[in-house]
Amino acid sequence: MLNKLLNKVSSASSLPHKLMWYFSAIAILIGMTIYLSMLNMMQWIEDEVNQHELESSVPYAVSLFQQGARQPLEIGLHIQVYYSPELIPEKYGNLSHFPVGFNGEVLNNHPVGFWNELISMNPFSKHTTASRKEIFFYRGEFLLDGQLEPLFLIMPTENVELSDTEWNAINLFVLCFIGVLFMLFGFAIHKLSRRLVEPVEQLSRQLKSTEPNLTFSVSGQSAAEFRELTDSLNYYRQQNEMMIKQEQAFARYASHELRTPLTVISGAAKLQEQNDAVDFQARQRDRIQRAALDMQHTIDALLNLVKQERATGSNPPRLLSLAEVEQIIQPLQGLAQNKNIGISVSFEQAPIIKPTPAVLRMLLSNVISNAINASDSGEITISINSQQIIINDKGRGLTESEQEHGHGLGLLIVDSLCHRYHWKFSLSNIQPTGCCARLTFPQLTL
Repeated sequence: MLNKLLNKVSSASSLPHKLMWYFSAIAILIGMTIYLSMLNMMQWIEDEVNQHELESSVPYAVSLFQQGARQPLEIGLHIQVYYSPELIPEKYGNLSHFPVGFNGEVLNNHPVGFWNELISMNPFSKHTTASRKEIFFYRGEFLLDGQLEPLFLIMPTENVELSDTEWNAINLFVLCFIGVLFMLFGFAIHKLSRRLVEPVEQLSRQLKSTEPNLTFSVSGQSAAEFRELTDSLNYYRQQNEMMIKQEQAFARYASHELRTPLTVISGAAKLQEQNDAVDFQARQRDRIQRAALDMQHTIDALLNLVKQERATGSNPPRLLSLAEVEQIIQPLQGLAQNKNIGISVSFEQAPIIKPTPAVLRMLLSNVISNAINASDSGEITISINSQQIIINDKGRGLTESEQEHGHGLGLLIVDSLCHRYHWKFSLSNIQPTGCCARLTFPQLTL
């Protein structure tokens, strides 16, 4: 039954009751073992003391007999000594058959063992004090007038042992003491198990809850490990919610950015059917090519983002060079020149970075392209030092909608990549007009 209780799959709330059953079984076993061991020890000590007293009285009794003392000889208040078996009271029976050197407890002419002692202490036993003739007995020999004589030392147990009433009182006290300890330890085990299980129940209920934006929590009295678990759950929930929001925003902007060039391509293809003029056809082909190129860039950005997702941890730190920055800017010069926008680079100090050249190209291309698209003229300045990359433009700045909902797919990719490499990306308006994009990275060593 106990094995079934322990192996039964149950909820955490039933664990305290399960522990109580388990503890009760072990406590009863230990309590009975201690109880029986204590009784055995008390009986053994009591018997040893009395037997030692008998044995230590032998030389004194022998010397008295050799000096002419008559039997029975009284030593102290309880010891009677004989050397003639016929003078021993009949109530003690025939003690001559015990071997020389015997020293022990005798009941009704038979040696008494431990289990006889336990039975004699049982108040419900049919053996009563009146029906028992229990004695401590020593059997020896000594020389009297040149002749070897037997020696019998008798000590009635009722004169030196605890009475049945006293033993029953001791038993009752011990059992009550064990019972009190059992209840106290049971209460402590129950409280401790409840304290251990309660945080698990709280977290289980919170995990099952459908309440939005729920924060995991446990009571202040919970163990430190449960508070650490709660903090971890809250962190992973926040990370999960953030990833879900990012994926939703990513899907929203990706859908928008891909739909726009598809609409341009579809519209230009239909317009080609309506006008056969060479210049008109050329303009529509140019529109289709630009839209296809934009779509290709968008698709490449999405694919590169997926490819780089699992490769960030293995990239060793490297030194960024001015030549690499100029290579990234070069394909964007044509788009900037069409809008009369200049791009200048201030390379103050070479930073140590972790992103690969492909990732850095994706980052800077998206930020610079966003600055070009947001500007109609003027100049875009790129400042690079050991701590950050700053890109300033003279464009229209951020609208309220962009500040609240984001800045498009390109900058969403930038923000996602910065998060993976522990960079910080910020975008803010500058006065009197324009926008400042700031990429801040941690300090690394080669």
